[in-house]
Amino acid sequence: HMIYTNNEDVFDIASFCYNELDLNNDVIIDVKPLDAEGYCYEDGYVEINNSLPKKAFEIAICHELVHCHQYETRGTAEEEEAYNLENKLWKLWKSQ
Repeated sequence: HMIYTNNEDVFDIASFCYNELDLNNDVIIDVKPLDAEGYCYEDGYVEINNSLPKKAFEIAICHELVHCHQYETRGTAEEEEAYNLENKLWKLWKSQ
C-alpha cells in the first residue's frame, strides 16, 4: 500500500508516520488551501493546509496520519490521542 500526494515535501515524514503507525491502507495527502490545519476522512483521504509554516505543516501531517490509524483500527477519530502522538512522531522523525 502507498502514500499518494500532490506535494513531494510531504513524502518523507508521511512515509515515516505510515510505517511507525503500522498503517495498511492507501493514504492520499492533498496539500491545498484550507480553513483548518488539516482534515482526515475515513477512507484515508487527508487534506493539509498549504500555507502552514514548515514545522506546523510537518506536525499536521503527523496528526492527520494518527487519525488514519484510528480510522483503520477503531473506525473513529479521537483528538486527544492525535495531539499526544503528533509531537512524539515529529520528534522521532527529526531524530532519525
